[in-house]
Amino acid sequence: MLKKFILGCAALAFTVAAVAQEGKPRMYINNFTFAEGVTEANGTAVYQAVIAGINGTKRFEVATEGMESALSQEIARRSSEAAMHDAKTRNEVLMAAGCQYVMDGNVIKCDIETTVLEDGSKLYNCILSYSLTVAEVATSTTVATEKFDSKSGIFTGSITSASSPEQAIANEVGRIEKAMERFVVNNFPIEGILVPSDYEVKKDKLVTCYIDLGSEQGVKVGDLFIVKAPKVLLGNVTYNEIGRLKVSEVVAGSISQCKVTTGPKEIFMAIENYLALDEASQKTQPVKVQAMVREDVGGVLNKIGL
Repeated sequence: MLKKFILGCAALAFTVAAVAQEGKPRMYINNFTFAEGVTEANGTAVYQAVIAGINGTKRFEVATEGMESALSQEIARRSSEAAMHDAKTRNEVLMAAGCQYVMDGNVIKCDIETTVLEDGSKLYNCILSYSLTVAEVATSTTVATEKFDSKSGIFTGSITSASSPEQAIANEVGRIEKAMERFVVNNFPIEGILVPSDYEVKKDKLVTCYIDLGSEQGVKVGDLFIVKAPKVLLGNVTYNEIGRLKVSEVVAGSISQCKVTTGPKEIFMAIENYLALDEASQKTQPVKVQAMVREDVGGVLNKIGL
């Protein structure tokens, strides 16, 4: 296995400095509203699961009214309870505390569907529906909005049914964490570059490489990234997917090692093409990477309507 060290320390330092990433953005999650018929206990369970899911992505510094975090304490110090219920005043408080985003949510439905079997026993399914909206604090512009509904199809029935209403609700709430990962990746995709040095090649196929994203951007072992190569046409630079990577080690705040899962020849060629460019062109034509959702079986089948 040939290990290439193409760039010297000075060149690598320039590359990392040129693509340095900022720290995690701050997000304030408001108390959710609950539609008529949704109990406070069930609505709160959804609210807490969303918070846990957003925290689990490690992409944001999260604060809520009830958290004992430094950010929550700073917001509380700057505000009053009445102020946080007025959208304009609330945003002023959040801006002063350095929050970039604010999330609002509404739990629309949390009903129990009961199925009576031939032997008289019962199975329960939770029909859950909730919506999320994320706005940019500085401009009050909505940057992400989505409605989430429990799915029907091959995963209904005995596979996902529970023996009690409480367990049925817990099962559905337990799926929120994966939903939040998709929500964050789809609406706030991490983007960076493939570091064109210290990569491993075998028979002109890229085996491992580094990207300029790490713990500071919430990257975790197992995360997946699309690799995009530049193409110049009539002076315009466009990007096309050429392969995919999987994070094998988060090395530092802004560096992770990855294994190549698809497109090893294409990615290696893209690196070679990049290194052949002059310095000015390298600045405008890096090999880019973009986070993608780690799909489970349910996620794949949902995409095809099952």
